[in-house]
Amino acid sequence: MKWFNRKSNLDEMQELQLLKAESRGFWIGFIGLAVAMAIQAFLYGAESMGNMISGEFIVFLCMGLYLIGSCLRNGIWDRHLKATPSVNIGLSLLAAAVTALFDAILSYRNYHDAFTALTVFAVYFLMLSVVLSVTLTVCSALYRRKRRKLEEEDSDEKD
Repeated sequence: MKWFNRKSNLDEMQELQLLKAESRGFWIGFIGLAVAMAIQAFLYGAESMGNMISGEFIVFLCMGLYLIGSCLRNGIWDRHLKATPSVNIGLSLLAAAVTALFDAILSYRNYHDAFTALTVFAVYFLMLSVVLSVTLTVCSALYRRKRRKLEEEDSDEKD
């Protein structure tokens, strides 16, 4: 008796609906993990975060790396944004500002010192904006190289 059949029992519409459901489930899990980690960090502070959210962080990191890897492998960047330097810098600055603000709020909550919180914001913002800009630049270069390769393969098939 054969338990697993490689032939799909779904028609094209059902396949599309299943892909949409899987995609929504992935994003609910991804965003849910991010929110859960942020809430735990805010409620319990930085000193207890390491042990408390390490499991969530590992799952979150694996989900993010898988998504990035599979998108780059398939030559996909984004539905709405282009892989341009200005978009990369803008997104890097936005993500760095949000993260630095979160860390500055945590710092102020823990130490009740506005100068320390402002310093945390400035340092985190500068470090993260540089790291994220470089990372997005490297990823967009990999994306462009993969797109060229796919377009060359497509034109070779047409000839």
